[in-house]
Amino acid sequence: MIQEVEMFKAVGEETRLRIMRIVLKAQSDLCACEIIDILEKPQYTVSKSLGVLVAAGVLSERREGRMMFYTPVLTAITEPLFMSIRQIKCACNEAFKGDFARLSKRLASRVNGVCVEGCAK
Repeated sequence: MIQEVEMFKAVGEETRLRIMRIVLKAQSDLCACEIIDILEKPQYTVSKSLGVLVAAGVLSERREGRMMFYTPVLTAITEPLFMSIRQIKCACNEAFKGDFARLSKRLASRVNGVCVEGCAK
């Protein structure tokens, strides 16, 4: 039960919840620069939040050259949490409103399914 508690604590903050929503919606690995641009948050804030999510076991990370990629860790323990996150309706929260639109724009700018833009900021 300790692992489940840590997972819920990890996603219990706005930036980390937003990260999980876009990573789950993307249905593919996202690089850190894509996440930073989608959230329109400082690199430090996003990196710190990604570290918490990786430590809690809900995201995995892999490095390719200078780029870090993040993907959800799908297990019997994480799947109920991910289902809950997918069902959240956030239209009333200003911070969530443009996330999926910016995600679609960033995914459309990939070349052969790979991020080539880097961070816009």
